[in-house]
Amino acid sequence: MPALSHLTLAAAAALSLGSLAACSSDSNNTAPKPETYTASLSGSNETTPPALVIGATGTSTIVVNGHDLQWTLTTANFAAGTTAPGSTTSTTLPAHIHLGAPGVAGGIMVPLTATVNGTTSGTVTVVDSVLTHLRAGDAYVNVHTAARASGEIRGQLVRAQ
Repeated sequence: MPALSHLTLAAAAALSLGSLAACSSDSNNTAPKPETYTASLSGSNETTPPALVIGATGTSTIVVNGHDLQWTLTTANFAAGTTAPGSTTSTTLPAHIHLGAPGVAGGIMVPLTATVNGTTSGTVTVVDSVLTHLRAGDAYVNVHTAARASGEIRGQLVRAQ
């Protein structure tokens, strides 16, 4: 009789382990796929187009991985001497992801930076509300300069994949 109870215990243990293995391979435990958003920035996208139309442009790519945003921001065609607000020498420009539909100005959600006629990148962790607005199409990238502190170039973030 003791051999039978050992056999029963071994069978029960094998069934339990099999059940645990099946649960751990459940597809609900996989991380969500990264999401990519892009924006084409120009002065004509500003809610009040800049008085100084200098032809500056930019592109931004945001990759969402969980609550982390990996961002790249490239600017081009800024005039020589373009500087950051409040500075006569800094070519590191403040940039942000703002809350707002196309043509609507909104508050800052995520701080970024840009370089005059260059590329800047980084990673930032965000809260759920930022992801909600981004996914709803209510987010844009804005780059600010001394000539246009409210925003020189802007682009709405659109999901690419």
